[in-house]
Amino acid sequence: MIASRELARWRRLAVALLFGVNFLNYIDRYVIAAVLPLIQAEFRIDDTAAGYLVSTFVVVYMLASPLTGWLGDRFPRRHLVGGGVVLWSLATVASGLATGYRSLLVARSFIGIGEAGFGAVSPTIISDLFPRERRGRMLAFFYVAIPVGSIALASLDGDL
Repeated sequence: MIASRELARWRRLAVALLFGVNFLNYIDRYVIAAVLPLIQAEFRIDDTAAGYLVSTFVVVYMLASPLTGWLGDRFPRRHLVGGGVVLWSLATVASGLATGYRSLLVARSFIGIGEAGFGAVSPTIISDLFPRERRGRMLAFFYVAIPVGSIALASLDGDL
């Protein structure tokens, strides 16, 4: 049996790992807006097509989240979160290697599916790990990655 002190350490490590992934999640989610003028020039697309490129992620994420939440109640959550991270990471690589507008659009769609697998289920993992008295603090730490990731991207925006 794992000692109480060691178990507490593993729980904190899990939250730290989920924080780190959530941090990268928000950078990855919004980086498209930072490089959109470069994408428009590279693929010679107008503002409407660029808008579809940004919106596709949001629409797919919105449609996939209820499904991934439902799956998170029926299957091991760590597998769903891990699979979501792997899917969105591969889709991010595919975005970087995209040779045309359509391939970039498809890759951004898969990023939405992968992030839905992570975003809809990760808070429930944290809730499972901690008693009610500590859960709010741990979830707050997890969610602070959103503004931190956004600020990190904003600070990089001038360098892109």
